[in-house]
This record gives sequence, C-alpha cells and structure tokens, in this order.
Amino acid sequence: MQYGYDRTRKKDLGIKYVLYALAALLIAFFHVVLSNLIAIGGITPNLMIILVVWITLKRGQFVGLFAGFLGGMIYDIVTMDVIGTNALSQTVMAFLTGFFYREGKEEHTVKSMKFLGILFLACMVHNLIYYFFYIKLSDLSFWNFFFKYGIAGSLYTTVIGIFAMFIKIPGRQIKI
Repeated sequence: MQYGYDRTRKKDLGIKYVLYALAALLIAFFHVVLSNLIAIGGITPNLMIILVVWITLKRGQFVGLFAGFLGGMIYDIVTMDVIGTNALSQTVMAFLTGFFYREGKEEHTVKSMKFLGILFLACMVHNLIYYFFYIKLSDLSFWNFFFKYGIAGSLYTTVIGIFAMFIKIPGRQIKI
C-alpha cells in the first residue's frame, strides 16, 4: 500500500479526461458532418450515448454524470438542438448506468455482452426523456414515435456499440 501523493497518477488521469473531451468533440463533429451517410430511414445512431455509457462503466457513476452532462451540452451546441435536452437526458442516463459499475470489473463489463444490454437500456432511457420534449411538436402518434425513434434508434445505437467492445486503449492501466 502506498501513502502520499502520486503526481504521475494524477497527471495520467488528467490526460485521460482531456482525451475523453476530445473524443466527445470528435463524435459531435462526426454526427454533424457524416450523420446523413449512416442514417437508415431517418434514424441515426447516437454515438455520444456510447461514449457516455463506456466512460460511466469504466470510471464510475460520479465521472459518468459529468461525462453525460458535458457530452450532452456539447451535442446540443454542435447540433444546434434545444440547449439542455441532451444534457438532461444523458445525465439521467449516466446516473442509471452508474448502478452497473463494479470496481475491479470494469474491463469485464465493457468487453462482454452485458455492455450491449446496458447500452440498449441506456439508449431507451435517453430516448424516452429526450423525445418527451418533442412528442407534442410532431404529427406522429406516441406509439409510432416510440417505435421509430425510441426502439429503432436504440437498436441502431446498440449495433454500432458492438465496435466499442473491441476498443483497446494502449498505455498503462490506471486504477481509481
């Protein structure tokens, strides 16, 4: 057991958080520029949800709350959406996802099929909260809206989330 202040560990964590922020900006940019290319029937996967769920399962609920709020705000600003809708829905989603975090079993959770189940549930929570604000503005009935944007969007995001299971980040592993 080590006592004292470990400066390199703190510096490595800071670098990881900066990389998470850069990944969020890159995902938001990708969504704005290339989302029409990967849209199926007007439905696009929400890659920010994948990032927030991944961060929450790797770092815990507290870090996930910040990732959800900041990722949602970045997404709202870049996509010129109503400010706060993604931030609220992704913060609530990260809070609920945080209950699946198990210290010492982060890699097992993220690299298993459990990740896809958690991701699907997180997408459903996000979509229910997010589209709640738009249901009165649309001409679709609740069930059509729910199946098209809620379930289909969640399935599409979960399928894209399969690629996140295979990401291996090089470098030292930092335990918090």
